This record gives sequence, structure tokens and C-alpha cells, in this order.
Amino acid sequence: MRTNIIIRILCTWFLLGWGTIQLAAQTHQWQRTNPGGGGAFSTVGASASGIIVAASDLSGAYISTDGGAHWQVAGAAQGLTETHISAVGFHRTNGQLLFVGTEAGIFRSSNGGQHWQRVLDGGYITAIEFATDQPDIGYAAWHPEYDALEPQIWRTDDAGLSWQPVSLDLPEDLRILKLAVRPDDANTLYALSGMGRFNCGPAELYRSTDGGAHWTLLAGDLPEVLDFAIDPFEPDRLWLTTMNADCDYIWYWTDLEGDLYVSTDGGDSWTWRSDYTGVLWPDASEAPDNGNTTVLRLIDPREPWPWNPRAGTFTSYDGGWTFVQTGFIDDWDTFYNGDPYWCYSSSFNGICKTLGTDLSDPHAIYWATSQWIFGSTDGGATFHNLFTDELAPGFWRSRGLDNVNMMDVAISAADPQRIWLAFFDMGIWRSIDGGLSWQNCNDPVFSGSWEGHGGNCATILADPVRPDVVWASQSEYQDGSYPVRLLKSQQGGLAQSWVAADMGLPHEQIMGLSVDAHSPTYQRTLFVTAQRDVYRSTNDGLSWSLVFDCDGCRFTAVDAANGQKVYAAGEQGVFRSLNGGLTWQSVGLPEMVAAPGADFWDYDYEGVFDLKADPVVPDRLYVVVFGSGGGLYRSDDGGQSWSKLLTDDYLRKVAVVPDHPDLLYATSSSAFDAGGYDPASNGVWFSLDGGQSWSRQNDGMAWPFALAVAVSRGPQPYVMVGAPGTGFQKADVPLPTAVGTGPASEGAPLRTRMGPRGSVWWLWAPARQAEGPVQVWDLAGRNCSARVRVQQESDGWLRLDLSDLPKGVYLAGWPGRVARLCRL
Repeated sequence: MRTNIIIRILCTWFLLGWGTIQLAAQTHQWQRTNPGGGGAFSTVGASASGIIVAASDLSGAYISTDGGAHWQVAGAAQGLTETHISAVGFHRTNGQLLFVGTEAGIFRSSNGGQHWQRVLDGGYITAIEFATDQPDIGYAAWHPEYDALEPQIWRTDDAGLSWQPVSLDLPEDLRILKLAVRPDDANTLYALSGMGRFNCGPAELYRSTDGGAHWTLLAGDLPEVLDFAIDPFEPDRLWLTTMNADCDYIWYWTDLEGDLYVSTDGGDSWTWRSDYTGVLWPDASEAPDNGNTTVLRLIDPREPWPWNPRAGTFTSYDGGWTFVQTGFIDDWDTFYNGDPYWCYSSSFNGICKTLGTDLSDPHAIYWATSQWIFGSTDGGATFHNLFTDELAPGFWRSRGLDNVNMMDVAISAADPQRIWLAFFDMGIWRSIDGGLSWQNCNDPVFSGSWEGHGGNCATILADPVRPDVVWASQSEYQDGSYPVRLLKSQQGGLAQSWVAADMGLPHEQIMGLSVDAHSPTYQRTLFVTAQRDVYRSTNDGLSWSLVFDCDGCRFTAVDAANGQKVYAAGEQGVFRSLNGGLTWQSVGLPEMVAAPGADFWDYDYEGVFDLKADPVVPDRLYVVVFGSGGGLYRSDDGGQSWSKLLTDDYLRKVAVVPDHPDLLYATSSSAFDAGGYDPASNGVWFSLDGGQSWSRQNDGMAWPFALAVAVSRGPQPYVMVGAPGTGFQKADVPLPTAVGTGPASEGAPLRTRMGPRGSVWWLWAPARQAEGPVQVWDLAGRNCSARVRVQQESDGWLRLDLSDLPKGVYLAGWPGRVARLCRL
């Protein structure tokens, strides 16, 4: 026993103490990498200088200064501390002066979206509009809560620096969706009510002629109002479109009927003009002459699909009497969806909020849907997606416009170029080029009503040695409600390659996949949780059996060295099995158990949120506890005792750099399946010393949000982190480098990693192998190579089996460049 202790001390001294440990790079250089799109956008528009602002519901405002070719996120790092954006507004003459309405007031940017400050604290803002003749006057539609009616109109007279409530007699049952100011009179404005995302009011039009104080109902004898517009050249002329709608009807609109009306007296009286309806878009490119009227365009975004004869853009050159179709949906971009039905629809923040104009280009218009942003620069003749580019057939890369949430990510240990992303709504995506581009992996057979265009994935697992084998859950709903399927692909996750791998599993709440890496390659032993219980498969996922009636487990893990040692965790705490899952015992701490009745998907859940076994070190286990006073815990004896490494109320996940067990990542996010910023959210944590000290690695991130995390294997590993809202990002792991004196530091250091039992090592130095076979020496300089079994592996690593050598420290490599190994 004493000899073993001395050997371990010597190993520690030689491997870590000989020289100092330096970090190759202190800052992670994050690069966002996603398919593009994917979340709910409320509205969009562009300023007088052409700056496009797209409002998201999870990750703040997206800003483009080049027509949508590239996007940057405005978030907490830029001063915008609300994730849910419900309105955008623009100063009419100063193109750098931008506004966003949020669920907690108004934010203002005076430099094109680079920095933001809150100028109105409180209230759910649904519309912001500025005047033309007095451009420093503006108005905002305010509601006391996100789901409330009881509107107020607030006004600014100083370009949005300060705001005051001005409305006195607006009806309390309205949900204001849109404001418009008469271009020649800053004190005359109009307000449209209707169905928004969180509440519904009567679809009515109101007017104020005294700066927003008093209001009059207009067109009260007409059907429900869909949209209205003011003629930019003849302000007494207004257009109004109608629909048949009911707040209690499932789709809100009861049919696609509707009409166009015109007023020539500012809204006092209305005349039927035609049987076209939709969102109105007067062409402000040039004033009409020779007795002509303003060109009027119209798009109905409710069901703009090929079977609808009114789908597309319609233009009137005679004031709305007649229309000609000038935009055909079959000519519009369908990106990776390939079908207009899955691309174009109305904004559920309000039909009238679907289209947004560009104050710098009257021929440009933008389209916001529940998942995407489109743009047209040719008067609506064609629309193009503004969020993704096809780099190769079927492979896509985001332009930076992402609004997604996620649960998991997997990187193949056999081929680090292969990555699988597990999104909510976007479903399963894969990369075969290290994250440069992404391919849709959703199977229509298993994705329910998504029909292969999306879905929900809560867990994904790549086989340790088979690069084409991957398992994943697939469901229709984010919270794992029935039906959920567990799938297996032997073709790397191709959309048509999935087969059901869930015989014996309940089809509900399938999470927490893990694999026994020591099990036979083609008969893997797998563990998963379903309906909060633990199941095991011993035949590669073909069939499953219940092994633990936990009634509160979400995650599983298998020990690095012993496949019989299995862990499970969830609301009920942490459990361990020493016989492959046959029997279980509780090994967690009291703070790892959630309150009675808590559910993992509840907003106020507090309990275990992740469980990971160290991929190399036996008996080492990590547990993440989410909630007040929670954080990261580690056990080095299989759960018998615990030490707390990090305290963080919003901690979500943990990952170990596979060949460097002292390098740890922990992720923190106040946002999960919805937005929500809390300053206590810490984003990405990184430790170089096994959790003794931590640094935040959030440079370049708009929000300190991080959730799913995985690290690749290999000589230069990389880390993938999923940030709720802005999506996934990638960075090289900054590895410690040994420097100092002695033979082990001559030349550039060789990279090594130790096997689980201390008798096997891997050495990576393919450029040196041309100098001959690898050599092994003891510390006395004696060559021990003949007693070392060497195996060349396909990825450039050499496997060195030292089990025939005495315990101690050795040098391996080539003369002039060696690495230190320890035989335990």
C-alpha cells in the first residue's frame, strides 16, 4: 500500500509538477453555428438608414445593417435586458435612433442598435410609432401585463428619452396592435385593436385628434378590422380591410372572406371599394401625378399557400378598385422547408404586425412569422429568407438570425466532425463538417404534426466507436408529452434512416440516454429514463426493460471503468446501482431532492438538472442542482461522499474535457424553454483545476445563457454550448501546456491521455512517426520498448499498453521529444 502511495505521489509530481502549467488561451473565441431561424418573431421593420430590427420572443432584438445578409443580437451585453420583444419603432428621420417595446417597457438605441437604454420601465408594449412632420413626437401602446387588455397610449416629445401616459378614454377591453400617425399632423393618430399573442380585444379602429388624449371609434358598422393604412400623399385618405373573426374561434378568423374600404375624410365615413383583404402597404416611392392615385399593395398572410387563389401580392393602381397579382407564392423562397405551407404565415402577435416597412426603401418589405423572417426588395414580387444560406445541397448555415431553445448536443468520439443538435421545435439537426453547415434530420414518420419540418428532441447519444450510430428521442411537444419515440439511426441520423428503438418503453418523457462503453460494440447496453423511471437495453436499443421504478428520474450515467456501476438522477435525487441496474440505492444529498410535487418542466422547478460520469476517471460523478443555492457537486467515490465545486442558482449542465479530467465546463441560464433574463445567470463557466476555481467565458455573447454542452475528443478538442435563444456556439478548448526544463519539455510537447486503469496511455504525434517506432524509457534511461505493446489507431493516436512494466514513471516518444507517462 505504501509503495502505491509513493508511486502516485511521484506520478503527480512528474506529470503535473515538472514545470508550470500555462493556459494556451484565456478567452474562448465563440463562433455561433446553427441552421438558422426557428423561433417566434413578433414583428420586423427597418429604419431610415436601412437598419433592420427583428423582434424575437426569446433572445432580444436582431440587428442587420446589410439587408439581412448578416445579423447581430442585441441583448444584456448591449444594455437590452428583456428577452421578449413585442414591438419595434423608428425615428422617421434619424436612422440610427431605434426603439423596441418589451414585456417591461421601452428601450432606446441612439447608435443603430449597438447600445440600448431603458427609457420606460414597466408595461407590455405592443406598438411604437413616430410622427413625420414633428419627428421627435412618438406614441406607444401600453398594457399593464403581457396578457392584459386595459390599454394606454404613452407619448414622447423628446425623441423617446421620456414618456408620459396621455390617453383618457380608451375602452378597457382593447388589445392595441398597431399605431399610425397622420404624416402632416403629429397630434392625429390611429389605433387598431384585435387579437395579439396573449389576449384578444375587439378588432376595431380608433382615432385621436388631440395627441392621444381622447379617442373616437371609426367604422363601427363594418365587420372586424384586419388592417388599415394612411395614404402618405393624401392624408385624408385611409384604407381599411376587414375579416370575419371571433376571439373564441381556434384560428381567430372564421373564414378567408373580407373587403377593402376607403375613407376620404380621415375616417369619418367609409365606402366599399373591392372584395380584397389583407395587410395594406401603400407605395411611398413617389407622389402620384396626372390624376393617378397612390399605388396600393396588399398581402393576406393568414393562409398564403398555393391552394389559396388570393395567396401572393396584389397591387392596385386605381385606389383599390381593381387589383392585379404581382407576387406569386410559387416564386418565393422556401429554404430548407421546401414547401410554402411551412414557410409563410401570419405573425401570432397580430395579423397586422406580419409585415414591416423599410423607411429607407419604399420597395422593401419584411415578413415575420412564428419561426422565420423574410424580405422583399421588389415590391413584394418575390420574398427571400433572411436567416440561412445553403452551402451545399441540403446543408445550411445561419446568418446569425436564430431564436431557438434546446436540450442536448452530442459529438461523435469516433469522428469529431460529426455533431448532432437536439432542439425544441427545430428538432434534430446534424453536421458532418464540424459545425460549418447543418442538415435536417427530422423524420416525417416520427415527428407528428411537424411532418419532418421540425419536432422536439430531449436527448441524443452518439455511439463511442461507431460514427454512424446515434440514438435520439423525437416528439411533437417540448415537455415530452405523449407521444414520444426513441429512435436509432445507423446512417448518421439521416432523416429517412431512423427506426423505432423503444420496444418496452412508455412513449412519454424519454430523456437521459447513456451507454456502457465497455459493452459489446453491436449489442450496446443503454440506459434511459421514461415517465420518470429507468429502463435498460442490452441489445443496442432494440428492446427495453424497466430496472428502476424511480418515479422521479430524468438522467442516467455509466461509470468510466465499470459498466455495472450505473447512476440515475432527477426530482427524487441521485441513485446508484452496482449490478448493472438490478438494484438501486440513494447516494445523493438532501439538497439534490426536489420539493414534493415538483416537475422538471415547471418554471419554478428546483432539483437535479444534469448527471455526468467522468469519461476517464473511475468513480468520479458530477451532479448539477438547479435552483436557489444549487450548483455543481462532485463525488470521487461513486456517490458515497460529495464536494460542492460551484454555487449557481441557474446551473444547468456540466461537461468534462475527455482527455483532460481537470478541465470542466458548467453552464448557467435563467432562460430555458422560454426567455427570461436574470443578472444571476452566468453563462459559460470554465475550470482548469478540477473545479477549484472558475472563470466565466462569455465574451462575444449577447446573453449570459448556456445550457446544453459537449466536448469533442482528440488532440485539439472543441466545446459546443447551446444558449437558449441565440442557439449553439463553438470554441476550441484552451488546453494547458507543460513548460519548463528537462527532457520532457524539449521541443513541442507531445499530447497524451491516460486510460481508465493507469496501464494504458494514448500518444498523439503523427508527424514524428516518420522518425521510427515510438520508444519508451524508464527514468534511469533504460529502453523498455520491447515490453510495451503499441497499437496504431486510425485517428493518429498510438495506444501504449504498459501493463508489463513495473509501476512507476516513464518517458515515451522519440529522442529530443518525449512525454511523461505513469504506470499505476
